[in-house]
Amino acid sequence: MIGLRTVTRGVRTGLLAASRYSGLGRFTSRSRWRQRRLLILCYHGVSLRDEHLWHPELFVTRDFLIRRFEIIRSQGYTVLPLPEAVARLRVGTLPERGVVLTFDDGFYDFYAAAAPILQRFDFPATVYLSTYHCLHQRPILGLTLPYLLWRARDQVPSHGLHLPDGQLADLSRDAQRATILPALLEEARALSADRDAQLQWMEALSYRLQVSWQDIMATRVMHLMTGAEVAAVSSQGIDVQLHTHRHQTPTTKDSFFSEILENQRVIRNFTGKTATHFCYPSGIVQPEYLPWLHELKTTSATTCEPQLASARTDPLLLPRFIDTLGQSELYFESWLSGMAGFLGGAQTHGT
Repeated sequence: MIGLRTVTRGVRTGLLAASRYSGLGRFTSRSRWRQRRLLILCYHGVSLRDEHLWHPELFVTRDFLIRRFEIIRSQGYTVLPLPEAVARLRVGTLPERGVVLTFDDGFYDFYAAAAPILQRFDFPATVYLSTYHCLHQRPILGLTLPYLLWRARDQVPSHGLHLPDGQLADLSRDAQRATILPALLEEARALSADRDAQLQWMEALSYRLQVSWQDIMATRVMHLMTGAEVAAVSSQGIDVQLHTHRHQTPTTKDSFFSEILENQRVIRNFTGKTATHFCYPSGIVQPEYLPWLHELKTTSATTCEPQLASARTDPLLLPRFIDTLGQSELYFESWLSGMAGFLGGAQTHGT
């Protein structure tokens, strides 16, 4: 079998283009092979301001998402709720061209931007929710700091941030922003016992960088949904599932169980429903997680490995295609049809 991992980008694009224009892609999408397989799509944030310019592998735009959904609808794919899709995959009753939509983390922008688009298309979706920052409504430190530095990239170097060699950092340069970030994170995390002090530290840094902290807080670009917002999207039919409480997967059983059970408890409090489907944070999977998830009676778990799922796929190792701004429509359509999976496709961000 030819693998997309083994060919150049140009050859890969040529193969996929040829399959589209020859009708092979359409034939594959309607084949029995594709009907027995499920494509699970993964998204993260939907940009409210300029986040997609800062981190295009994490944030897509509203227009991008709308266009993707138009392709799914116009080409006759069937969007299924995750629990139904997983159950039907196991017993071989998937409809033709089955697709599942998933969104990781539970950013506020899901409530503000993604959910209205899903309602417009009448598409079901699953949100894998990390619950700690739902309860503690503050900007997520690990995202907010690099975003602040990026927002300040056009400022003259009057911020007083220095490189390890003592020189003033030039924030217009990606490498220098990356160099100073670890020290800033360490300084902020030293205040983690006092979350208000940490928040004040971020506000002071924002002032030094000449970035509006009021704008960061008002737009909630680095926040997760509140409990009330989670309850609202759940009442609209959005499926809310497990992503650990603190977006981490500990390597000890007790800590792992604590993360999942607390995550499950908070989701139940928000939605009145028991979540049993799981997504591995950052796609990190260790062999010991599988028996632990079995013990926790977890129905399914999704990874970040790109492929289509079949009845033979371990339900605790379900693959997903991560769709980003870097993925062309041609490549996206090749995953929908199954051509990319049939050819052994590897995920790229430049096709």
